[in-house]
Amino acid sequence: MRNWFNRHPMTGFLLLAFLLSWYPWVIALLRGTTTGPNPLGPFLAALIVTAIASGKPAVRALLAKLVLWRVSPSNYLVAIGLPILVCALAAASTVVVGHGTFKPTAISWSDLIETFIFILLFIGLGEEPGWRGFALPELQRRYSSGLATLLLAAVWALWHLPLMGNEFPLAIVPPFLVSLFGGAFVQTWLFNRSRGSILLQMIFHAMVNTVGAGLVFRWFSASDILILWWSNAALWLVAGVGSLALTSIAKVHRVEESAQSAA
Repeated sequence: MRNWFNRHPMTGFLLLAFLLSWYPWVIALLRGTTTGPNPLGPFLAALIVTAIASGKPAVRALLAKLVLWRVSPSNYLVAIGLPILVCALAAASTVVVGHGTFKPTAISWSDLIETFIFILLFIGLGEEPGWRGFALPELQRRYSSGLATLLLAAVWALWHLPLMGNEFPLAIVPPFLVSLFGGAFVQTWLFNRSRGSILLQMIFHAMVNTVGAGLVFRWFSASDILILWWSNAALWLVAGVGSLALTSIAKVHRVEESAQSAA
């Protein structure tokens, strides 16, 4: 088994990630109901594959990334500030072009903080050690960061299948997928510039969900919610393209510095 996981780490991870995530959905379908995936599946899959293929030192290295907090303050600014900025701009554009259903409610900071902590320690902790902690480095060993991100985003999108038509109405699925792909490029850029901090990925994920679904998206009625989703998707796509451009610029600078050093 160890040899197989060493030869096929991504295949083993994906099989386990989907199995450990989708089993509640499959059971629910058999009972004639529906439910979402288990968010802890990707984390458990990453731990199992890492432990079998590489042993305790690799598991400790993976877990160490969960508490890697000593990174540049600019990384925290992106992880916390960008989701707020995107939601604010999406809400503003929806107010301008929408049907006037914007009705902000008073912010309960205690509820918002509780929501953030829950998402951070359940959804963020469940997903990010698998997607960004395990899968992204594996893919970036074989492919460019851009192609690795596209492949990972496609898998990540498929993983959300139990939510489509359930938590996400069908009309919302296309903008959700666009925002997911755009956000995935931002996360890759953030991951690479923060020395692989999974903690930062968890914070980013929790901020996106808390500020969006937990707050701003509740301020609009059904007649404007699709406009809000598409505005949000367009902004995340722009952010994704921007992060890809920054990655390319940084790569060019590294090549130039290497050439100068060689000269």
